[in-house]
Amino acid sequence: MRKYIYLLITAFTFSCIDHFEQETGTFQKGILVVDGTIAATATTVRLSRSVGIEMESTESVGIDNATLYVACDDGSRFSSVAYRGEGMYEIETPALDPGKQYCLHISLGDGEEYESSFLTPLFTPEIDSISWQKQGRGETVYITVSTHDEATHPPYYRWTYSEDWEFKSELYATAGFVATIGGVDYFKIYDLQTSNNIYYCWGSSHSAGFILGSSERLSSNTISHNRLTGIEPSHEKLSILYYISVSQQQLRKEAYDYYMNLQKNISQSGSIFSPIPAEMTGNIRCLTHPDRPAIGYVEVSNIVSADLFIPESSGLYEPPIGQCPMQVVHRISKDYISNTIYEFIQEQGQGPEPYMVVGLPMSYAPVSCMDCTTRGTKKKPPLWPTDHL
Repeated sequence: MRKYIYLLITAFTFSCIDHFEQETGTFQKGILVVDGTIAATATTVRLSRSVGIEMESTESVGIDNATLYVACDDGSRFSSVAYRGEGMYEIETPALDPGKQYCLHISLGDGEEYESSFLTPLFTPEIDSISWQKQGRGETVYITVSTHDEATHPPYYRWTYSEDWEFKSELYATAGFVATIGGVDYFKIYDLQTSNNIYYCWGSSHSAGFILGSSERLSSNTISHNRLTGIEPSHEKLSILYYISVSQQQLRKEAYDYYMNLQKNISQSGSIFSPIPAEMTGNIRCLTHPDRPAIGYVEVSNIVSADLFIPESSGLYEPPIGQCPMQVVHRISKDYISNTIYEFIQEQGQGPEPYMVVGLPMSYAPVSCMDCTTRGTKKKPPLWPTDHL
C-alpha cells in the first residue's frame, strides 16, 4: 500500500503544495524542504517541514530557528542573514566568481545539519523584452518574455514575476458614515486631493507555480514571447495602470528536470496534490544523518529582471457593465450606515474628532461599488508614476 507525506514547497514568489511518495512504505512527516538560489548580492532561501496527512495542508510549516551560511570552495563563508518570516531567509552574498563553487549550509535547532551540492555559478542572459499580446476584443491579454543566449548549449530558465496595478471604484464616494453620537449623525468627508479617499487603490500579486522554459528543442537559443500570465480584458488590473516586474534565472539541466518533474506531476494529477518520485529529491543532503531524506534544490545562478507598464491608453481594458445603482435618500434612514454615501450635504457642526462632521446624506450605493479598499489597499507602490492619492 502506498504511503504519502505532504510537502509545502514555496520558492520566493511562487507556491504549490505537493506530496512525496516514500519508497520505504512507512508514513513520515517532518522532512526538511528547501528552495533557494545562491545569487550575487542576495541569496534567498525558504525552509519548511513536510506535514502529516492528518494535518491541515494550509498549516504553516516554515522553519524560523535555522542558522544558514553560504560557503565557497576557497573556505570563505557568508553568514550575514536576515529572517523575513514564514521560513524565508536572506543572506548577503558577494559577486559570484565563475572559477569557484558555492553551496548552502543549514543548521537546525535540533542539531541536524544539511548542505546543498557545491556548484559553479551560471550567468543568466539579459531579458530582451517584456511585452503583451491580445488577439482581439474579448480575448485574454497575455504577458510574455523574450530572451536569447549566445552560448551553443541550450539554456534552461525559470521565471517569476510580481504585479502591481492601480484601479478605482465605479462610483466616487463623497462621504462615509462614522457614528451617531447624542442622536446626531457624523460623517467623514473624502477628498481626492489627499489620500483621504476610497476612490483610488492599488492591488498586488505574484507568480504561482513553476514557469519554466528551454530552447532545447528549438533551432536557436532564442525564446520568443513565452507566456507568463494572462489577464482578462475586463479585469481592473488594466483599468488605470498595470505594472509587472519579471525575474529570469538560468538553471542547469538537473534543476530544470527537478522542477519540470514537479510541474508534470501536478499537471497529470489535475490537482496540486500529486506523487513525487523518491529519486527526485534534489541536491540537498543531511550531513548528520546521511540516510535522512531532504527535498529541494538550491541553484547557484545570477538573476536578471525587466519590467513593463501598461497604461489605460493602451486600449486593452474592456470595462464590465456597471452594476452599481445609486439610491436616493427620501427620508432619514439608517440604511446608509452599511453603505457609502454618494452625494452629501455638509451642515454646520464639527464632531468630537477632527475628521467628523455633521451632515445629511442625499444618496448612497453599496460599499463594494464605492470603497476600493474592499479589493485593494491605499498603500501606493514606491515610485508609482501617477499623481493619484
